Amino acid sequence: MKREQHRIVGLVLVLVLVLRLFEWVPLRCGGDGLPFKAVNLGGWLVIEGWMTPSLFHNIPNKDLLDGTQVHFKSVKLNKYLCAEHGGGSSLVANRNIPKTWETFRLWRINETTFNFRVVNKDFIGLSSSDQGEGNYKVLAGAAEPGTTETFRIVSNVDNPRRVRIQASNGLFLQAENENSVTADYSGSSDEWENEDPSVFEMHIIKMVQGEYQLTNGYGLEEASKILRNHWSTYIVEDDFEFMSRHGLNAVRIPVGWWIAYGLVPPKPFVGGSLQSLDDAFEWALNHNMKVILDLHAVPGSQNGNHHSGTRDGFIEWDDSKIPETVSVVDFLAKRYAEHPSLGAIEFDLVRRSSSSSSQLRPYSG
Repeated sequence: MKREQHRIVGLVLVLVLVLRLFEWVPLRCGGDGLPFKAVNLGGWLVIEGWMTPSLFHNIPNKDLLDGTQVHFKSVKLNKYLCAEHGGGSSLVANRNIPKTWETFRLWRINETTFNFRVVNKDFIGLSSSDQGEGNYKVLAGAAEPGTTETFRIVSNVDNPRRVRIQASNGLFLQAENENSVTADYSGSSDEWENEDPSVFEMHIIKMVQGEYQLTNGYGLEEASKILRNHWSTYIVEDDFEFMSRHGLNAVRIPVGWWIAYGLVPPKPFVGGSLQSLDDAFEWALNHNMKVILDLHAVPGSQNGNHHSGTRDGFIEWDDSKIPETVSVVDFLAKRYAEHPSLGAIEFDLVRRSSSSSSQLRPYSG
């Protein structure tokens, strides 16, 4: 019932989005230059790792970025760690085959320190009732990560798949039996034997390579340098001249919601892409082309994919994120409505599948 209510509210607010946009963007469906012959400039102002893999190469510990999905197997028990019931309960080590409850999504704090999120979106942490008593049970029950939900992954230099997980109390997680995982191992960290209950095999199942992963992986200072160089070299005015000369009359430019914040977007995103978008509009004008603006990433991620600005692949675009999305559409419409190069504004609101996609495309030119 709750999902259906969200769907209905979402549809109603989609109409609000359209009406808001039409307030700012006059319809000129009979304008010159139609139909559009356009090319998508993906990977420019919204990073997609499969298109620009080299941008990720120098991130420290680049395999463990935000959203990386991992399984942990106890080498002593030969069983996988599992968040019982998908979250909201104890962490155990009793699964022979890893599936969804055994999958942990990383939130990266730095190159070795993380929060672990489970399938119901809770975070792994230490039981508050046990702290100070020497018996630190590990639970998957925190709605938001804090100090006690922070863990450090320590890898074996000779075999990086073998890891220990250090909790916020300074002790390591251990699985002495299948029904309980505790953060109270204080033995030697130099031994990595099969009988050691604090040693786990970490298996990387899936990675996300989007703008969030790149910027949080490098940090603000280094990410700023890398992205500013990327924006200024990946697409240049000569590309517009080339496209126009070969019969194209429009470009589609994906942008992320953080572009509306100019030079100071929310962390970890980097400011400066708005200037590149301004340049693109002027280049389009110089070469008699139109720009189709595509709000490719909305707050909370509309589809969980690399290009959506997601942190961990979960879809959290719901009622609370709709006003933020409306404000970004308002910003883009106000900024470019009177620019002769604006051809259309597009934004994706629902999950895409291999067989279908649903898009709302208010038309502006």
